[in-house]
Amino acid sequence: MKLKIPVFLLTCISLSSAQIEVGQPAPNFYLPRLAGGSFYLSKVIGPKAKPDDRIPVVVSFFQTTCVPCKAEIAEFEKLQEEFPAIKIYLVDLNEQEQLVSNYVQKFDLKLEMLLDRYGLVGKKYGVVDENDVALLPNSYIIATDGTVYYHHVGFKPGDEAVYREKFIELSKQLEEERAALTEELVKKEAEAKVKKEESQAGLVVGQPVPTFSLPKLEGKRFYLSRVVGSKAKPDARKPVVVSFFQTTCVPCKAEIAELEKLQEEFPGVVIYLVDLNETNELVAEYMERFDIKLHMLMDLYGAVGKKYGVVDENDRAILPNSFVIAPDGTLYYRHTGFKPGDEKVYREKFVELTSP
Repeated sequence: MKLKIPVFLLTCISLSSAQIEVGQPAPNFYLPRLAGGSFYLSKVIGPKAKPDDRIPVVVSFFQTTCVPCKAEIAEFEKLQEEFPAIKIYLVDLNEQEQLVSNYVQKFDLKLEMLLDRYGLVGKKYGVVDENDVALLPNSYIIATDGTVYYHHVGFKPGDEAVYREKFIELSKQLEEERAALTEELVKKEAEAKVKKEESQAGLVVGQPVPTFSLPKLEGKRFYLSRVVGSKAKPDARKPVVVSFFQTTCVPCKAEIAELEKLQEEFPGVVIYLVDLNETNELVAEYMERFDIKLHMLMDLYGAVGKKYGVVDENDRAILPNSFVIAPDGTLYYRHTGFKPGDEKVYREKFVELTSP
């Protein structure tokens, strides 16, 4: 059958005329949808598509006057219901939008309709031969990697069985890809969790602690490297306690009370409280209310707390969280939380550090 149309001479046939070979990349394109908006092929297949969005796609060129096209579309409607993970797009070639809309309504079509108004995408896909004859229906099955998986020209009874076979194959591939993607995602999440846990729990006794500088509450700045480690002057090196807390933390208050006593007993150990993510005004009022004499540092944005692993995988601060650092800059002891009797452990460590 041949019909005159504005651009092409249309022939509905059942011959093969593949211009894009199986295994070759399918040309990218975007087209307006009959329902409104635009469809971008690159968003659902190929390397530019997000891994979660990649799906096998059927791009089927047709015209409303093509009898074999109507037969193929009827089978595609059934296949779309059976294989929802494979998306079928009908591409109308060179016809008016209203004509296509009437066609869709007349036959109650549910498949998504794209409009190739000037036949440019049809040319890309070799749907039009050297004599400007459009070979319809003309369908491409495109795999998730963006390559042509199968090309079919024309339609006759029984061809739907071939499509179904290809759909089954692609569905299995998609399941495998999704399983591999899930496995990869789980692996990455596990690796990220391990890395985070390592960064949080990675301060090992005997290993160097991260150096830092923080503002003191009174305005000056404290540099850890000036009192511990190789950069500190020998006569300036001393044991240091870095204790992270917040004013709303009840165990923190109990620990601070004991650390105050230990500071008086062991003046050779310098204890620094590090407030996490609170304002100067709030901390100043807290210190005044409880008459705290210990040095106060302000980790306003929690950056040092993160360095020291004080924040867990859910971005929650584990408080109180204290680090006893030897004069050589290595971690001597770490203590998380506080309960009655824990002060004895601190005292034992302070004795060890200050004994001749």
